Amino acid sequence: MTDSNASPASAARQRLDRLDGFLREDPSNNALLIDAFETALSCGEWERARFHLKHGQTLLDEPLAWRLREGDFWLAQHRYDEALEVLEALARTPEPPPGLTEVLLHNLAFIELRRGRYADCVNRLAPMLEAQDGAGQGVGNRPPVANRALQQVWLRALHHDGQLDRAMDWALKTEQQNSLDVQAAGVASLIAVDASDFAAAQRWSAASLNDGSPADHPVESLVSQASIALAARDAGRAIQFADAALKRQPEDGRAWSMRGFAALLANDLPGARAAFLKAVAAMPQHIGTWHGLGWTQIVQGDLDAAHSSFSTALALDRNFAESHGGLSVVLAMQSKRQTAAEHAELALRLDKANLSGRYAQALLSGEVKDASDVQRFARRLLGGRTAPLGGDMGDIFAPEVTPPASSIDKAG
Repeated sequence: MTDSNASPASAARQRLDRLDGFLREDPSNNALLIDAFETALSCGEWERARFHLKHGQTLLDEPLAWRLREGDFWLAQHRYDEALEVLEALARTPEPPPGLTEVLLHNLAFIELRRGRYADCVNRLAPMLEAQDGAGQGVGNRPPVANRALQQVWLRALHHDGQLDRAMDWALKTEQQNSLDVQAAGVASLIAVDASDFAAAQRWSAASLNDGSPADHPVESLVSQASIALAARDAGRAIQFADAALKRQPEDGRAWSMRGFAALLANDLPGARAAFLKAVAAMPQHIGTWHGLGWTQIVQGDLDAAHSSFSTALALDRNFAESHGGLSVVLAMQSKRQTAAEHAELALRLDKANLSGRYAQALLSGEVKDASDVQRFARRLLGGRTAPLGGDMGDIFAPEVTPPASSIDKAG
């Protein structure tokens, strides 16, 4: 009997033990072998999975299917070279049975996605995915399982490759044709956030989260809901969804960044800083997250750390006005007047409306002396501007947040 309090992996092992017992009584039962093999994969019991795979391949039932499962065996272990050898051999199958082509296409594209070859993944999938037509309107139709999985890989590849317009056009068209899978819509919802189409983001993420079991929901739909909650200034809800995403994927940089902005909204500066540090460790190229970290460190009074954060953001793109502006504020507060003035001038040259550069100039001139002005400035700077992950950045800093007086005292 399965322990109701057992972890999913422990429960799977208990199920595998029972299946092994049944197979000792009926060793040639193909259905039992499939179940045992897939259960062994689900709990990482590679040797037991290999045993059932080899046994299944000795049977005459479904030889192609068992060959395909060999590919799954290598994929589950992230051993992509071995998986490719199997899949490419299967792709040469004469007159393949219905569905095999789609499954092979998915698995080959999945390998390219996992290896970071996003453009190659897009090019592999485009002939099939962009040729599909449907009828009707809305989200919720149930394409075949293989096609549903293809849609998710396709959208993730487009997203990672930065092809937001192409992804949005495809998702909206497929939705209108009633051919967009519900969980693929969840993947598309985060693309919609990045494309600033919050109506589509809400529609698609809600459809995804309202369908099936939580295990079916893509992480993207959770991060999208966190972004929407942040835009609505609902810190508790944003944290709830960000935490749910991190429970599924603990190393997800987007979820950590969202968690950081939500913590700022909740006036939890230590929590925000910890989350931002994890976010930049996972996605060090995301300039907006470095800005969030830098401003958190400014408000905390840790100017050396803030200097490092804005310098890192600036190294990623030297033509980003806000990176120059944020750094100029830090330098002014550190009494590094000449360098601060140079960065403030650069910030305003790149963007005449850049407020951080103007604020640095006010610090240098002595116009600003009150420590609470840093917090008020942050709200003015970020107010009305889109946050890196959605929402109004003016809502990030709670009114109660003020930096230590020593932060500005250092500016002289």
